[in-house]
Amino acid sequence: MQKTLLTKLSIIVGLCIVFSIGLTMISDIIYERQYYAESVIKEITEQHVNPQEVINPFIAIPTTVTPACQSNTSDTPNIKSKCEPSYSKIKTMFASQTQATQNLKVNTETYKRGIYSATSYDGQLTFDQSYTLDKTLENLDQVGTTIDDDADKTQLAKTITHWNKAKLIIPVSDLRGVATLPTVTINQKSIAANYPQIPMIENLTYVEVDIPKDVLEQLSSPTSQHNKDSLATTGSINKNLDKSEVNSQLSNPKDNQALHIVIDLPLAGISNLTTVPTGQNFTLSMHSDWQTPNFIGKALPNTKSITAAGFDASWQNQYLTVANNQYLSQCLSTPNHQCIITSESTINTDSQSYNPDSFEASRGLTTDSAAVAGSNQGALLNSFGVSFASPNDVYLQTERAMKYALLLILVSFGTFFLFEVLKSSRIHPIQYLLVGCALFVFYVLLLPLAEQIAFWQAYMVAASACVGLIGWYSYYVFGGFKRAVIFTATLAGLYAAFFGILSTEDLNLLLGAIFCFVLLACVMVMTRKLDWYKVT
Repeated sequence: MQKTLLTKLSIIVGLCIVFSIGLTMISDIIYERQYYAESVIKEITEQHVNPQEVINPFIAIPTTVTPACQSNTSDTPNIKSKCEPSYSKIKTMFASQTQATQNLKVNTETYKRGIYSATSYDGQLTFDQSYTLDKTLENLDQVGTTIDDDADKTQLAKTITHWNKAKLIIPVSDLRGVATLPTVTINQKSIAANYPQIPMIENLTYVEVDIPKDVLEQLSSPTSQHNKDSLATTGSINKNLDKSEVNSQLSNPKDNQALHIVIDLPLAGISNLTTVPTGQNFTLSMHSDWQTPNFIGKALPNTKSITAAGFDASWQNQYLTVANNQYLSQCLSTPNHQCIITSESTINTDSQSYNPDSFEASRGLTTDSAAVAGSNQGALLNSFGVSFASPNDVYLQTERAMKYALLLILVSFGTFFLFEVLKSSRIHPIQYLLVGCALFVFYVLLLPLAEQIAFWQAYMVAASACVGLIGWYSYYVFGGFKRAVIFTATLAGLYAAFFGILSTEDLNLLLGAIFCFVLLACVMVMTRKLDWYKVT
C-alpha cells in the first residue's frame, strides 16, 4: 500500500509539472495579446495623435553673431586677418511669472479598434504669463557690439539682435492635437497664432505669435529706442569706452515694466500629458474627470485630491524650472541651431503607461536617449504630468492571477488526495487529470472574457463555470453529496480568496503569504494524527 501511495503522489507531482508547462503557454498568450493591444494603440496614435508634451511658452529672438577677426602676425608687409564665419543663434526671454491651468476630459471611447481602445483626453490649457522687462543695460550685446581688449584683433566681434523677428513660441509635441490655433492676448490685445513658415527653431514643433511693434520696442529698448539705434549703427564702440560711459549716453532708464500674455490652447492627446516648466515662477494646476491618474515625471504634485468625480493636482518646483531655463537657453544659443531638445519624461517613462516609439526627435521634443547621452549638443529638459492609466488593465490582472494558478491546482489535488487518504475514496489518476484540466480552463476563459467585459465580471463568470463543472463531477468521483459539497465549497472559497488578494494591490504579497501559511496549517492540523505508515 505504501508503494501505491508513493506512486499516486508521483503521478500528482507529474500532473502539476505538466500543468505548470501549460500555464507557461497561457502566459505567452497573455504577452502576445498585450503586445497586439499595444500595437493597435500605437497605430491609433500614428493615425490620430500622440501623447502630448507642452513646454511653457517663451519669447525667442534670432541673433546673428560675427566673431572677432584675429590678425596674422607674420613678417610679410601685407597683414592678413583670420576671420571665422558669422553664425546664427537664438536668444530666449522667459516669463517671470506663469500660472498654467489644464482642464481635461478623458474617455476611452473616442479611439476604438474592435475590443481595443486608447485612453484619450481633450481639454483647454491656459497660460497666464508676466514678463518683466528690465530697462537697465546688462551687457553690450544689446547695442550690437562686444568690446575686446586684445590688440591683435583687427575687427571686434559683433552681435546683431533681430528684434523685429522676435516670436512668442508655444511648443507642442504633436500639433495634430491642436484642433484650432490658440488664442493669444498680449497686453489685452488679441494676436493670431500661426504655424511657422520657416521654423526659427528647427528641432522643435510649435506654433508662433508675431509680437506687436509696440511690444518689440519695449523688448529691444533697454532705455531709449532712439539712442540705442544710434549706438547700434556705429558698428563698433571704442574699446576704451566702458559700460558706465555707454549708459551715460542713453536717456534716463525707466523702472521695470510688465508684459502680460494670456494663451488659450485647445489640446487633445492620448495616454499621457506632460509639461516642461520654464521661467522664474511656474505653477501648474490640473483638473480632470479621470478617477485613476498615474503621476509621472521628475516631480510629484505638491497637492492632489482624487475623488469619484475626478482629480485635482498642482505642481510647483523651482529647481526644475530654473534648470530647464539653463538647458533650454544654452541649447538654443548654440551656433546654427545644432542642439537637440529632449525631454526627461520620454526617457524615464513609467513601465505601465503607454510610450510609443514614434515619440522621437522627428516630432520635435524627443530623441534617442543614447544619442543625447553621447552628444554635447543636447538639452535634457525635466517635465512632470500625468498618465491616464486604465483602471481595468486586463493583461496585468490576468498575469497576477496566473501567479496563484499552480497553488490553486496543488490545493485542489491535495484536497482530492486527503479525501482519498482520510475517507478511503478511490480516485483514479485520470480523474485527477480531468479536474486539473477544468482548473486550467479557468485561465483560458478568463483572458478573452476580460477583454470583453470588466475583469471582476470575467473572473466571476469563469470561476463559477469551473467550480460548477468540478462540483458536479466530484459528486460522481466521491460517490456522495456531502463530500462533493465540501470540496466544491473549498474550491469556491479558494477562488474568492485569490480574487480578494488580487484586488488589494498594496497588500497582495502579504495576504498571499498569510494565505499559504493558513493552508499549510490546515493540512497539518487535519493530518496531525494520521499514521502515514498505516495508510491503506
